[in-house]
Amino acid sequence: WTNLLDIIKNPVKVWNVYEPLGLGEYPDIQSLWVVWEEGRRIDGIGRSIPLQLIEEKWGNLKNENGKGTFPAWRPRNETSARKTWSNFSFFINEVEKRRRQGKSTQQAIEELEQLRNGKSLNQLYKSLRPKKGPK
Repeated sequence: WTNLLDIIKNPVKVWNVYEPLGLGEYPDIQSLWVVWEEGRRIDGIGRSIPLQLIEEKWGNLKNENGKGTFPAWRPRNETSARKTWSNFSFFINEVEKRRRQGKSTQQAIEELEQLRNGKSLNQLYKSLRPKKGPK
């Protein structure tokens, strides 16, 4: 996959092909994690590029001054893309946070599924995300 990514000259076009699905389209956290780590399943073909590899290549990069730059593979000024990525990456970060606490990936996913307790991923997201203060 890395060789393929190396030849791409306009990474923002990658979003239209590989963007994550909305949270409502994933049956559980495990299936969301698989898209991150292994790639989305494509019937009769195999799998797409894992989003983790795309994010490592063109995600939150630093410029020469050490300042953050906008992720090259996600469209600028597109609210729906920003929201889709924010919702998807929230669960990736939740799994990663638990892994840093010494849990295995599977234990982290199971813990989140217990918290989900039959709720949709959207409902779990709303219950776990930090609440914004008054404006």
